[in-house]
Amino acid sequence: MSFINTLEILSDLTQEEKDQLSLFSQEKTLNVWEVLFNEWDDWIAMYFLKSWIIDISRKIDWEDIILWEVHAEEVIWEMALFWESKVRMATAVAKENCELITILSFSIKDLTKKYPELLGKIKEIIEGREVSNNKMIDGEK
Repeated sequence: MSFINTLEILSDLTQEEKDQLSLFSQEKTLNVWEVLFNEWDDWIAMYFLKSWIIDISRKIDWEDIILWEVHAEEVIWEMALFWESKVRMATAVAKENCELITILSFSIKDLTKKYPELLGKIKEIIEGREVSNNKMIDGEK
């Protein structure tokens, strides 16, 4: 069974559609403290975390501030998907050795055109993170 088949956010897709998406995915290993991407990098892919934890952080006043942790079976969605600049707005670093599934940006664009309701789900996740991140940056709990 493909890891993509287990992801709740993709549950509305048919098995054939998941199989097609799997054709565009590849596995990636990330070692502890290895950077998956840096803030301001170009957006080229999204990631499904298969195992362990990745910290998402931003530089604020020259200090790295951890905004949230992505855990196994969660998705590292890309805010850049919705912005014209198409750059990453945070840095992702492995806290442990991690396994990920990578799906390139052109596949995501095709998928969200065909399934706009999925795009809505992605937006909800991102909006929730933005609210949480802003609270953390402002010192709220």
